[in-house]
Amino acid sequence: MIKAALLIITVLLTWLLWLAVSQYLLCPRYQFEQSRPFEGSVIYNPYHAVDSGSWFKCNFHAHSQAWNRLTNGHGTAHDVHTAYRRLGYDFHCVSNYQQLDTTGAFSDLFIPVYEHGYNVRKTHQQVLGSRKVKWLDYLMPQTTHNKQRVLNALREPDNVVILNHPKVRNGYTPEDLRQLSGFDCMEVLNPAGISTEAWDAALSSGKKVFVVGNDDTHDVIRKIRLGVMCTFINAREKKGSRVLDALKAGQSVGVIIGVKQDPDSIPVLRNMEVSGDSIWVTMSHLPDSAEVTGQDGKALGFGLKENSLKFRLQKEDHYARSTFYFPGGTVLFLNPVFFMKDSGYEERSAVFNGADTFLYRSMGAAVLTLWVALLARLFIRQSPPRYGWKEAG
Repeated sequence: MIKAALLIITVLLTWLLWLAVSQYLLCPRYQFEQSRPFEGSVIYNPYHAVDSGSWFKCNFHAHSQAWNRLTNGHGTAHDVHTAYRRLGYDFHCVSNYQQLDTTGAFSDLFIPVYEHGYNVRKTHQQVLGSRKVKWLDYLMPQTTHNKQRVLNALREPDNVVILNHPKVRNGYTPEDLRQLSGFDCMEVLNPAGISTEAWDAALSSGKKVFVVGNDDTHDVIRKIRLGVMCTFINAREKKGSRVLDALKAGQSVGVIIGVKQDPDSIPVLRNMEVSGDSIWVTMSHLPDSAEVTGQDGKALGFGLKENSLKFRLQKEDHYARSTFYFPGGTVLFLNPVFFMKDSGYEERSAVFNGADTFLYRSMGAAVLTLWVALLARLFIRQSPPRYGWKEAG
């Protein structure tokens, strides 16, 4: 009995040690670019080609029953799609953990999506456009190197990677977001937390990151967190592939849907114009107020009860994003305009650090070797000869 208990404890400790060593010592190490703000002589306007009649209401993050009900989800995928269809959504996805929903897979509206991540700090990602689930993750609280390794594994040329709910359990800290690369959007709007601080941390470091808003509902049957946040996408055609293109280009608006908001008349962006350093933003409905936010979350301007907002973007501001507050509690979060070079935006990606990786992996190998040696000393005893000890002389 004692031997069995000792064996179980040893196996458990070995598993925990392996998890720690593989995560903190064997994981690739990266050289992160020094944080630098947006710079250049050209202002990028994500809404320069917006067609005010081509906005599509989307929710990319919702859960149903999955994995034999081991995960948190109520109702079937059909229930989820039906609920959002009734609310007038144009695109609605079921994004279960590590599982692709294939409902409507042969439709032009289909977007393959899953929520990636099964770690204790809920450092999760939304993966849109991938046809295969990636399983790499690190269970314990993740370092920036762990997070970069996962993002590198998830990224594909034609998919969209979204950082989910950064504010939840500090899954992504502002310091992480000043360094990480390899993602397209951030779920700034989630009922569990509004992550504008994290968004501004990434933008202030010169990272082109666009807004997404989602319900992240886990129970459509009881309508918990259903139809409270969404993303409006401006796309040329009502196709899933066009939605992905629009997300990458920043033709999205994050929306908190007010309690008193008529779901059939949610305000939308009419247009955004850039002339020199002046920006004009025009909305479809009259807002109560508007605000402009820039580098490090600094307030750059305000507006009151006007359909149009005008402001100037100075070089020292680096970027500016607009937020509009409407009667009934609805809030619209627009993507930023920002400075870039004449040649276009250049993503600064983390670079694999071979020397550091070799050093850390050597330490990991040493730790595992010492553990094996300790187990050998504890469990491998010298057995007496089969026929007993032979007496001397």
